[in-house]
Amino acid sequence: MKTVFRFTFMQQIKSKSYIITTVVIAALLFALSLLGLIIAGKNMDSDKDSDLTFVYVCDSSSLAGMDYNLLHLSENKHYKDVVFKNFDGTIEEAAHKAGEESDHAVACEIKNKENKFEILIVKPENFAADNKSAERIGNYMCNNLRYVMYEKSGISDEQKTELMRKTSVEMSVIGEDGASEDQEMLKNFLPAVFGIVLYMMLCIYGQNVARSVVLEKDSKMMETLLVMTKPYSLIFGKILGIYFAAMLQLVVWIASLSAGLGMGISSVDSIADMINELLASFIQKGGFSPAASAIALLTLLVGFLLFVALSALVGTFASKSEEVQAYYGIFTIVIVVSWMFPYINSLNGNEHIMNILRYIPFTAPFTTPGDILLGNMNIIQSIISTVIVLAASVVIVFLAAKVYKAMVLYRGAPPKPKDIIKIIKKES
Repeated sequence: MKTVFRFTFMQQIKSKSYIITTVVIAALLFALSLLGLIIAGKNMDSDKDSDLTFVYVCDSSSLAGMDYNLLHLSENKHYKDVVFKNFDGTIEEAAHKAGEESDHAVACEIKNKENKFEILIVKPENFAADNKSAERIGNYMCNNLRYVMYEKSGISDEQKTELMRKTSVEMSVIGEDGASEDQEMLKNFLPAVFGIVLYMMLCIYGQNVARSVVLEKDSKMMETLLVMTKPYSLIFGKILGIYFAAMLQLVVWIASLSAGLGMGISSVDSIADMINELLASFIQKGGFSPAASAIALLTLLVGFLLFVALSALVGTFASKSEEVQAYYGIFTIVIVVSWMFPYINSLNGNEHIMNILRYIPFTAPFTTPGDILLGNMNIIQSIISTVIVLAASVVIVFLAAKVYKAMVLYRGAPPKPKDIIKIIKKES
């Protein structure tokens, strides 16, 4: 088995397609994760306090003469230090006055157009603030102009309070803490990430495993190999060789992704603060601890072994390479159902069904890694789930070896399941 394992492993990692795929995807993961966090950080930085000092308002609308500092009644306090000054004159004169006042000031023209208000922001020639700050102050005025309109209407303070009152909807379960929007997003996002990673790895290696199993039959080398090694050693060596080649590739990708995320987080303080806050909230519930992270990774790796073994089992049914594709469709359906069924139930909050799916060998790899990290499963539960998946993997590997031995010299039309069972019984 060692010889088959070593040969299969080296054949995998030395191939050009393996090297190119590993390098290209690693580079993409690093670049996309780094750039994604930098862009997200810039968007979050847009919510910081404005660097503008004054806004000179030329108002020819029905709100003329109103104090635009009423905009500060808004809950958005990033513009609380901006002073709005009414200006009698043209917008060009207001822009000139703003430039004389400060290089962090703008002019604003407000007028009625048809049945709406139109706001025009003009930057002076000596404007030295962030260029986007001028656009943001315009959006701020547009979103909060109602506070000026309430004052203009002359309604009472009680009526203003009622008009400004917001309505929110929250849902909670008795005995459970409510989750923030960021936590809810992570609860939906993390299982999807684990599912996509496992699905991509299976798409890359699943068919490769199935074809590798039937390769010797197709090349007429089977009789020669059987003199040198046993069928069990041959199938075990192939499965483990391809499995560890995939693990090596996955380690490289995880390292590249981690490096990109690490650099992105360290360069964007706002992202680092948000992630630290999220992790702290989940750690309090038992998630993202070193033990939980280790078990989540172990479950993912054991789950991958399970499906690699299943792919090998599918390959043993074929007697030549052309037949693999027909059997591989069954394997693909099993993967998709095992992934999507628990994910959809998780989104719908069907906890009773999820409690069952976490212990079914084929669905557990898609549910347990995310659930243990999020604190939905404790350490004992996750260990039980992982042991079940590992036991199922061993059973499928031995079943694949059994079928492989029974079908090793089979030639002819693709056998039916009942024919395979008869052959296995005869061999036993």
